[in-house]
Formats: sequence, structure tokens, C-alpha cells
Amino acid sequence: MNRREALQKLGLSFGIVIASPVLFHASCAKKSSTHFFNEIELQLLTDTSDVIIPGTSELPKASDVGVAEYVDHYIADIVEEDEQKNLKSFMQQYVRAINPEKPIEYWVEQSFSSDWEIKESWKEEINNYEKLLANGSEASISNEVAIFALLTNLQSLMIRAYRGSELVGEQYLAYDPIPGRQVGCIDLEEATGGRIWSL
Repeated sequence: MNRREALQKLGLSFGIVIASPVLFHASCAKKSSTHFFNEIELQLLTDTSDVIIPGTSELPKASDVGVAEYVDHYIADIVEEDEQKNLKSFMQQYVRAINPEKPIEYWVEQSFSSDWEIKESWKEEINNYEKLLANGSEASISNEVAIFALLTNLQSLMIRAYRGSELVGEQYLAYDPIPGRQVGCIDLEEATGGRIWSL
């Protein structure tokens, strides 16, 4: 591989990371419209993000910094079409599964606190589901597994959106608008008061 090819591949691998803050700014500018999910799905995503990142007396909750809007915009512009179809299908199952006996909190807790063996069986069901779809066969998946797949896929994206937001990045994390100074081997407490760096 020559140097030019290596640089091109490196550039592609950083493309999503670089695009993320740009998308976040764009998603904040269009609060009244959706990009991928419909209004009901976006509202469910907003409420779910507040359960996953509830905020505290010191920190804002996910909806205060537009996490759901970022996720909606990111999926529309960055995620591959096959994955978009799965996310849309899983979100529709999630919308239908919400009821007074099984509210958002129930599904979030079920997805993130189920035991290891159950999660492994769910992952196997997801793999079988994807194989059937890839072969052009009809496939269905249980609500528990669809919602598990949806929430576990979106969790890291929600956290990245939260940490990358202007409000959290500048006011709650260690922030330096022009990073680059080298201060040697010091611990996080001494360098930033124990806060992680804003990206």
C-alpha cells in the first residue's frame, strides 16, 4: 500500500468522528423537523434518551442538549441503508410495545440489566434474523430482542451526542478551545479537577 492510499483510508476512518460535531450543529438548527424518524418515534427517542441520560441537579438531561435530534440526523445521513431499515423496523416495534404495564423505563431496564445468558440468546436471534433478511426471506423478531437491538445500538450514539454537545462540552467537561499543550505525566484530578476532556 502506498502513502496516498494509506492517507485516504485513514481519512475515511476519521470521517464519522469529524462529521459528528457538524451534524450536531445542524440538528440543533432544525428542532421542528425530523430527518429519519417520524414525530412520534422522535418523541419516544427523546423520552428514552432522558431515561438513559436523566441528568442530575448539576448536569442537564439528554433532551436539554438535543440528543434525540442528533441521533435522528446522524442515522439519516451516516448510517447505511440496510442498518436504517433495521433501526426503523425495531423503532416501530418499540412504539407498539409501549404501554402502561411496560413503559419506557421497563424496556430500558430490560435491555441493559438482563443477565448474560439472555443477552447471548438475544444476539443469536438477531443474527438469525439478519441472515434470513439477507437471503430475502421473511423474518420477524420478538419485541424484547428488537428493543434490545435498538437501544444497545443507540446508547453509545446518545452518549457521544451528549458529551459532544456545546453545553456539556464547554460547561461540564474540561474544555480547552485550542488543545495541544503538553504538561507531562500528571493525574486527571490535578490537570482538570477530575473531569474528562471535552471533544
